[in-house]
Amino acid sequence: MKIARARRALSVLVVALCCALGSGALIGGAVPADAAGAPADRSPVTVSGTGDLADLKVTVAQTRHLVNEVVKVSWTGGAPTRSDTSYAADYLQIMQCWGDDPSGPDPEQCQFGGSAALGPGAGNQAAGAYTNGRQLSYGQLRDPKQEMPPPSPTGISYVAFHSVTGQITRTGNSNDFFDSNTTNEVPYARTNPDGTGEVYFEAQTAVEAPGLGCGEAGAGDKAGAGAGTGTEGRLCWLVVVPRGTTEVDGSAYTARPSGFLESSPLSATNWERRLVVPLHFEPIGQFCPIGADERPTLGNEMIAEAVSRWQPALCRTGGRSIFGYAQVTDDTARAKLGSGTPGLVFLGRPAAADQLPAGAEPVYAPVALSGLTIGFLIESQSSFSAPEEVRARDGRRLTGLKLNQRLVAKLLTESYRDGNSRFAPSVENNPFNLGHDPEFVALNPEYADLDFGGKLGDALVPEALADTARLLWSWVDADPAAREFLDGTPDDEGRYGDPGNAGMKVNPHYRELGLPLDHFPKSDPFCQQFEDRPDNPLCVQDKHPYTSDMHGAARAAGRGDPLSRTTWDSTTNPPAYKKDPAQPAGQRAMLAVADTATALRFGLIPAQLRNAAGKYVAPATAGLLAGQAAMKPGAVKDVLEPAPGDRTAKAAYPLTSLVYAATVPAGLTEAEGKDYAEFLTYAAGTGQQPGVAAGTLPDGYAPLPKALRDRTVRAAATIAARAGKVPADADPGSGTGGPGAAAGGGMADPGSGTADGGASLGATGGAAGGAAAGADGAGAAPSGSPKPGASPSAPPSKAAAAEAEAALTPPWVLGAVRNVVLIVLVAGLAAAVAGPLLPRVAPVVAARLRALRREDGT
Repeated sequence: MKIARARRALSVLVVALCCALGSGALIGGAVPADAAGAPADRSPVTVSGTGDLADLKVTVAQTRHLVNEVVKVSWTGGAPTRSDTSYAADYLQIMQCWGDDPSGPDPEQCQFGGSAALGPGAGNQAAGAYTNGRQLSYGQLRDPKQEMPPPSPTGISYVAFHSVTGQITRTGNSNDFFDSNTTNEVPYARTNPDGTGEVYFEAQTAVEAPGLGCGEAGAGDKAGAGAGTGTEGRLCWLVVVPRGTTEVDGSAYTARPSGFLESSPLSATNWERRLVVPLHFEPIGQFCPIGADERPTLGNEMIAEAVSRWQPALCRTGGRSIFGYAQVTDDTARAKLGSGTPGLVFLGRPAAADQLPAGAEPVYAPVALSGLTIGFLIESQSSFSAPEEVRARDGRRLTGLKLNQRLVAKLLTESYRDGNSRFAPSVENNPFNLGHDPEFVALNPEYADLDFGGKLGDALVPEALADTARLLWSWVDADPAAREFLDGTPDDEGRYGDPGNAGMKVNPHYRELGLPLDHFPKSDPFCQQFEDRPDNPLCVQDKHPYTSDMHGAARAAGRGDPLSRTTWDSTTNPPAYKKDPAQPAGQRAMLAVADTATALRFGLIPAQLRNAAGKYVAPATAGLLAGQAAMKPGAVKDVLEPAPGDRTAKAAYPLTSLVYAATVPAGLTEAEGKDYAEFLTYAAGTGQQPGVAAGTLPDGYAPLPKALRDRTVRAAATIAARAGKVPADADPGSGTGGPGAAAGGGMADPGSGTADGGASLGATGGAAGGAAAGADGAGAAPSGSPKPGASPSAPPSKAAAAEAEAALTPPWVLGAVRNVVLIVLVAGLAAAVAGPLLPRVAPVVAARLRALRREDGT
C-alpha cells in the first residue's frame, strides 16, 4: 500500500500536546460523571436524556487532553435492544462531529454514513435500510419535521456533509473525507437486557479525520467555540442519537414492512433526541518557540508514547530547544550511538564494544518502564449450541484472556488453520483457531461456548525488526513445553488435539525454529488458487498482513480491522483483492502484539501471560515493577537485562521492558550536553507522574523506582559535565580506552557498584521495542541463540548505519506515521533552518497524508 511504503520511508514525528479547551455547553442535562478514583485530567462527563429518555445516562470516560485514542462510552437506563441477532429498535448511534456553535453541531457537520457503503446494516448486521446512512428519502415513510434538501439527479435527498475546510458534499453517503475504512462512527450500539451498554469509541484528530479538524491549532479567522489557538486544539463533539421503538412519523417499528427502524439518525425528528458531549483535543501544530535549537533524538517504539507527552511540557518549562524524535529500530539506534555524532538515542539492549569508537564512554540512563503485550478486543459470540445464558451475553466485551508460551508459539507460527489458511495442507489437522483449541479453552473456560468464525487465527504483528521481538521469543524459548512444540512434539500427545488426531503440531515451515528472533516471520508459502483467476492466488499475507509498527497493530485491532485483502474486485483495472471492512461492533475478535502504552491508548486489554514461575500476570504497574526487580546486571555497566526464565519471580510480568536513553558525551557539544541533560532530568522527575495531560506519564508505563530515577539524574549531570570534552586518559593516536573500556564505561559514579546499589530493582535492558518506520527485514534469516561470552548485540550492518543517517535527513516529513499531531523537525536538520520552516512544513505534510490516505483507500 502507498501509505505503508510512505511510512517505511519516513521519520516519525512526535505528538503536539498542550492544554485542553474550557468546558462547552452540553445538551440533554450534562452533569459531571462520578469520577471516584479517576484522574482529574480525564474529565469524564455524563449526559442524561429527557422525556421518555429521562432514565438514559451516557458517560464518556475521557473528554479532555484527547489525542487519537479510544475512549470508553457507557450507559445505563436504556431500553434493551430489540432482537437477539439484529438491530430492530432500541439502540444507540454514536458519531464524532465538528462545530463552532457552543450548543453543539448540526447534522451536516457529523462524520456518519461511511458504513453505508457496506450495505444495509453495516457488516451484514440486520438493521433498517437507511439507519446507517445520510439518506433522507424513505419511500412512503416521511419525517414531518425534516425540511428536505434538493434531491440528487436520481431523486434521492441526503444530508449534505459540510467539512471544516468548507467543502460540501450534497449527494450520496460517500465523500472525500471519510469512508468505511476510515470512519469512527458506531451505527449500532447494543443495549443489554439490564439496560446497560458500552462501546470503545475512537476519538480522531484532524490527521485521521481531516473533514472534522479536531485538535487543529492556530485556527486564525475561524471563530466560535470550536476554534483552535496556538495553545488549544479545535474542539469537537461526541453525539449520541438514541433510537427507540417509533419512527420519524410516530409509527411503531413493527409497522414497517422490514420490521426494523429505517430512518437515518440525521433525520430531524431523530436528531432532536441527541445527547452531545464536547471533546477537548490536544493541539496539532507548533507550540515550541520558533528559532529554538533542535535536538534530535531517535530510538525504539517503546518510548514513543512517553516522549510525545513530554515534549510540549519541556518547551513550556523554559527550555531553549525542541527535542525531535524519530522512531527507528534498536539496531539503528546503536549504529547512531557509535557514529561519532551520537545525539540521544533510546534502546533496549546496549551497544557492544565493537559498535563504538575507540575510547568512547557511553552513558546509559533508564527513562521508561513498560512492557510488551498481546492486547485483545474480543466480544462474546456464542455458538449455535450455546446455553441461553451465554447467548444473552453476545456482543459484550470479554475482559479476560490468559496465554501461555505454547499458545503464543502457536499463534506466531501460523499453526492454526485460520491463522494460515483453512485450506493449507501444512496445518490441515490442527484446530481452526484459538477459540477451537482445547488447550486454550481449558485455560479460559469462559470461551467454551463461543464461536469466532474466521477470527483469532493469529495476531497482528509489526514487520520491522525489534529488540522487543527478541524478548518475546526468549520468553517462549525458555518454556520447555513451548520449545518441544516448536521442535515438532504434538501438544501433550493428543490431549489437546482434535478428536482422532495425535495432537496439534507446529506448522512444519517453522519446525525447529532458531530462537530468539528479532522479527516475526511469516514462513508458510501457501497460496489458495482459484479456477476463475489462476494468476491471482490468495496468499497468507493477503489475509494476515504485517503492520508497519506496533502503533499500527494496536490501532487496527482497536478498530476491529484485520487489514486483510481477501475480497476480489473485478471492477478495478487491473482486478485485484481489495481491503476488507472492519469487523462490526459486537462481532469483533482481534489480537495484536504491541507495547502496553499503545495497546491501552487504543482500547485493547492486555492479556495475562504465564511467567516462568507458572503465574499468569498482567502488565499492570505491580507486574511491571516486579518484572523490573527480577532483572539481572548485564555485560555493560548500569544496564540490566530481562530474565523471562526466572522461576523465582512469581509476581513478575514476563515481558517487562525498560528503555534506556544513551549518548557518548564526548561526541556532543557543551550546548547539546546541557539540553540532553535537561531532557533526562525532566524524564526522571515530572515525566514519571502518571496522567493524560502534556508532560505526564501515559497509561501503560510504570513510574520508575527511585533508585532508577536517581541513576538517571546522575547520568544527566555526567552528560552535562563531560559534553564536548575529550576524556583525560584518552589518546586519539593510540586508541587508549578502546573497545574494552567502552563496554564497561558507563557514567562516572564512584563507589556505586555495578548496579548503582539498585541491582535488586533491576532494569530490563533487552526488552525495548523498535518497530521501525523504515526496516524491511521481515525475511531475514533467523538469528540463533547467542553463544556464551558473545557481545550483547551484533555489529550494525551498513544498512542499519545508513538508516540512522537517513532518519536524521529524510526527503520529506510525514507527521502522521504515528497518526498523531505534528510538532518536531526532522532530526538532524540544521536548527537555523528547521525552526522557521516547521510551521510551513506541517500543513504540507498533513495535506500530503490526506491525499495518500484517499489514494490508498485506508
